[in-house]
Amino acid sequence: MFKNTIKIPVEWGHCDPARIVFYPNYFFWFDQATRHLFDRVGLSYEIMLDKYQTVGFPLVDAHAEFLSPTRFGDEIEVTSYVNEWRRRTIVLIHEVKNQNKVCVKGTEIRIWAETDTQDSRKLKSKDIPSSFKDFFDMENK
Repeated sequence: MFKNTIKIPVEWGHCDPARIVFYPNYFFWFDQATRHLFDRVGLSYEIMLDKYQTVGFPLVDAHAEFLSPTRFGDEIEVTSYVNEWRRRTIVLIHEVKNQNKVCVKGTEIRIWAETDTQDSRKLKSKDIPSSFKDFFDMENK
């Protein structure tokens, strides 16, 4: 299972008046970490759009468990990986560490989406191509 980690300095604007990270920022960082995960295996957003004709992986469910606070001035590490491939969705796990201690656990479910050929204002879910999943098979790289 391929994992990717990004480091994020916690800035003043990420925090509430108590200098604790305002919780929606974790969901922004989960999204950012997902993009870095895909980039790291060779799946840039441009490849997803041009080669696979997908609009990406829209979020259909998100959950976070907040175990301990992160504060202004901390540097966190977000480690992300695909936990499960389903026919049309992926389950991503995000672990946020502060000083080597897990402080937030996140789960996202994202769906493979393409523009509906009947109505370009709508999205349509499709099966995730096996060639796309192969990018995450590190044993073959």
